[in-house]
Amino acid sequence: MIFRLVFFIIFFLLLDYYLFSSISPFFNKSSVLNRIFNCIYWVISFAIYFIIIYVVLNFERRTPSVHFNNEILISSFIFIVFISKFFALFPLIIDDFLRLIRIVINFFTDSSSNKSFYSVSRLNFLRNTSIVIASSFFITMLGGIIFGRYNFKLKHTNIKLKNFGKSFLGLKIIHISDLHLGSFNSIEKLNNVVDLINSENPDIVVFTGDLVNNYYNEVVPYIDTLKKIKSKYGNYSVLGNHDYCDYVGWKRSSEKWKNNFNNMIETHEKIGFKLLLNESVKVSAGNSEINLVGVENWGAGNFNKDGDLPKAMSDVDNSIPTILLSHDPSHWTAQVLDFPKRIDLQLAGHTHGMQFGIDIPGVKWSPVQWRYKQWSGLYKDKFNKYIYVNTGVGNLAYAGRVGIMPEISVLNLS
Repeated sequence: MIFRLVFFIIFFLLLDYYLFSSISPFFNKSSVLNRIFNCIYWVISFAIYFIIIYVVLNFERRTPSVHFNNEILISSFIFIVFISKFFALFPLIIDDFLRLIRIVINFFTDSSSNKSFYSVSRLNFLRNTSIVIASSFFITMLGGIIFGRYNFKLKHTNIKLKNFGKSFLGLKIIHISDLHLGSFNSIEKLNNVVDLINSENPDIVVFTGDLVNNYYNEVVPYIDTLKKIKSKYGNYSVLGNHDYCDYVGWKRSSEKWKNNFNNMIETHEKIGFKLLLNESVKVSAGNSEINLVGVENWGAGNFNKDGDLPKAMSDVDNSIPTILLSHDPSHWTAQVLDFPKRIDLQLAGHTHGMQFGIDIPGVKWSPVQWRYKQWSGLYKDKFNKYIYVNTGVGNLAYAGRVGIMPEISVLNLS
């Protein structure tokens, strides 16, 4: 570990020096602004390296305190500084590539004849472009922390299902996902989420997984708040990939993993949600019924596949509409669409919309769409089967949202 840490620090220090030496002449070398820039650049850089060294040397895989902390804010700041510097390197690499070409050509030709082509202004343009790119990205991502992290939005969508019972016409489902309460640090902000949910007077509230980042006790400070969520026909939930505590190195055969998982199951009951573990329930209203099915997490690729769709669907009445709660939208194309029994609508989360993108009328884009075809909002196949993907309420890794705001989905079924 120490060797890798030393290698990491040396490697990024060299990149830092390369970046610094390239952009520092942006100001006059003898000016006060240049000295201020140099000082700020290296103070921030060395502070970040010190934090990284401290965290690595003192890191232990243990259940964290239930008390709030700002670790995610610190890690997010480090992240956006490094990524901003990374993007700043590209114009400088192009600049140096052009310089290399100039050296090679000048070696074989009279340099005076090429003076206009290799003008200083062209190199200045690339250097200035590097600064603009880094600054723009840093300001944008910092704004996502300040203004986007808790900018909760209600998102209304109408969905028409076949053979929907008259008693359920206008059924309102509130769909939330990916709370990641280990990344929250404010009960007041979560209260705002609960108030928005209850203001809609929902018939059903569903939560499609990732209640925590890793450990069940991340929920403890928020239990009383989540218990306030009210609905006419009940609150239901499933597990997401982060709810299994699989990312901290614990073996599933260990007692600590089993205790954490059992406590996670009990926690859903404490917050007033019926946790569906590869099972189904019937929800009734008057003379109408729907099947509500919940599977454990099933994700394509390396994600855990605890979900057992055949088991969950074993008692389902195929003559009435079926709504499936399944955390990962990749489950839809992998198993749900071709499942022999009727599944009218899957509700999913997981993608977060990458917490970065564009979501305005007529334009919906995020880099996450290169990984997930269904990543935000409502999708329909040719047989009128639907999936709705909620982009999450919370955040993970990066404590912010840019363009893709924290979402509370209001689904009106008919």
